[in-house]
Amino acid sequence: MADIFNIAWKQQPIGEGWDIETDRPIWVAVAALNKAWFSAEDFIGPGGAGSQHAGRYAQFGEFFAKAACITMPTVCLDVKGVVGFTNGRHRFAWLRDHGLSSLPIEVPAAQADVFMTRFGTADRIGTIL
Repeated sequence: MADIFNIAWKQQPIGEGWDIETDRPIWVAVAALNKAWFSAEDFIGPGGAGSQHAGRYAQFGEFFAKAACITMPTVCLDVKGVVGFTNGRHRFAWLRDHGLSSLPIEVPAAQADVFMTRFGTADRIGTIL
């Protein structure tokens, strides 16, 4: 069972034969990333408000109660520097709403330094598998 203060994190697996660079895990401050994400079209507010997938926020809460580990959200910046999630926005929103202050996310290797500068933190909650 997952614990909000002792989460085991794993990276999103890449399919066999995919010719893509592995995303980099970066520990970020949840509040800083959330503030930057707030104005994005896919922003999910408290309690799952604004989700385009009914029930997904609550489903993650149910999954979390039984999970041994959690896949890191995958995040990137568009050409204007706006934060966008390609995977895990409901996961991020639920964990944010339940008090998590830092977590690892996956970002494109070319954007890792920008993410570290804008959102990085030395705080660690949980471990990366």
